[in-house]
Amino acid sequence: MFRRNPLERLAEMENLKPPKKATSKRRALSFLARFVRTLGGFIPSQSRSKLRMLIHRAGLAGRLRAEEVFGVKLIGFLTLPFVGFYLGTSINMTLVQSLILALLFGIAGFTAPDFWLSRQARRRCRLIERHLPDFVDLLATCVEAGLGLDAAIDRITRRFSGPIAEEFQRYLWEVQIGRPRNLALMGIAERTSCDDIRILAASLTQAELFGIPIANVLRTQAEALRERRFQQARERARRAPLLMLPALAFCFCPVIFLLLFVPLFLRARQSGLLQFLGF
Repeated sequence: MFRRNPLERLAEMENLKPPKKATSKRRALSFLARFVRTLGGFIPSQSRSKLRMLIHRAGLAGRLRAEEVFGVKLIGFLTLPFVGFYLGTSINMTLVQSLILALLFGIAGFTAPDFWLSRQARRRCRLIERHLPDFVDLLATCVEAGLGLDAAIDRITRRFSGPIAEEFQRYLWEVQIGRPRNLALMGIAERTSCDDIRILAASLTQAELFGIPIANVLRTQAEALRERRFQQARERARRAPLLMLPALAFCFCPVIFLLLFVPLFLRARQSGLLQFLGF
């Protein structure tokens, strides 16, 4: 169902590669995609806008459409209840229990694509937050060397990979077609839902508005981003003992109690000290 993104199609056009021949598997996938797209044509406008935002945040824009996601949701909602009902009857459940299981399967099939897209969006946001300080450091170095902001972004994105390079490449495209720089920067923050990107975009917009040197702003933002990442790591380290408590309570402590008290219990039983308790 996934299509190639515009960058991959453009690379194939530039390299003048011959188009791949359509095989039976490709034709079947194309027919399935058309069917899902047709079924997803009944999507409400509000759900369409929400799914488009989720697709953008997951980095699947150009590869996946909101209609296709909604079609998969409908297929899951319509088919998985039969699977749940069959499982319920096969394990000798009552009719009411089988119907409840079928309803749960239908709800799971309808909400699973949203959950998967949200998970992909969170993973992509974490990748952007991880690589953003290094990206801003390189950007500050290029600007200090005499390049303009857009030229520096273009040079770095050509040698950078990952979602952060994709987002700033889209920023360059939007600036080239005439969109204001501040709106293009804020568009990155809206698509990624990343607070660090939003702070960086606001800082660059204010620097351009008040005439502050871009290199100083970028260097300050890189240090602030790195310090914020260290603070988040410290917070996760402080929360680690709390997360370890359930594992200690349910896995480690029972084993320790067994090792300590079972030999004592067996020796006391052999010596007859526990006869008055009935052991």
